[in-house]
Amino acid sequence: MESDGGVFQPLGVVFVGSDSAAAVIGEVAPLLAPIGATRVSRTAESPEADIGPLVEAGVPGLGLDVEVSRYFWYHHTDGDTLDKLDPAEVARCVALMAVVAYVVADLPEALAR
Repeated sequence: MESDGGVFQPLGVVFVGSDSAAAVIGEVAPLLAPIGATRVSRTAESPEADIGPLVEAGVPGLGLDVEVSRYFWYHHTDGDTLDKLDPAEVARCVALMAVVAYVVADLPEALAR
């Protein structure tokens, strides 16, 4: 699991993996309804660059799916500082990652490859 697309309003997750693993992630999504982040998008490639080698080895991969319109306003500039972020959006992103990580870690078996 990786988050490298900014911490703006979370919309859900982008997932790559087996159908059975995707079904599990789909069951987690409704838990995120209170923050409006229930979207589960599937992709054929790694959803994030840094977990690419794991995904290529067959490990299911998940990336944070956020509203991206402001991503390049400051990305990798001198203005790319925490004061540009909305603390509520950051908190919702953290909540999404925490819920997904907790549920997946607490499964009786690992996500199917």
